[in-house]
Amino acid sequence: MPSIDTFNEKLSTMLDANLTAKELAERIVIAALESEFGRSFTLTAGFAKMVNTLADSIVTNPDMRRQALAIASIYISKNRDNDQKNITQRT
Repeated sequence: MPSIDTFNEKLSTMLDANLTAKELAERIVIAALESEFGRSFTLTAGFAKMVNTLADSIVTNPDMRRQALAIASIYISKNRDNDQKNITQRT
């Protein structure tokens, strides 16, 4: 069964500010598909091509691109805040 918690965890670990819009879209798609269908689904034939096609669709559609980048921005911001908290706690 898909889990929003699994999706959140995956995005938290997969998104990075240094990625291109296409790479961010690919990682969002992968996180969604893994959360829905499981890790083994990523090993099926044609998975990479499917991710590429979906990511291309996202980045070439202005509304979908804006939404994907907004999602990525939220997770990247959270990661940055968590990193800052961890650094502060260590010192």
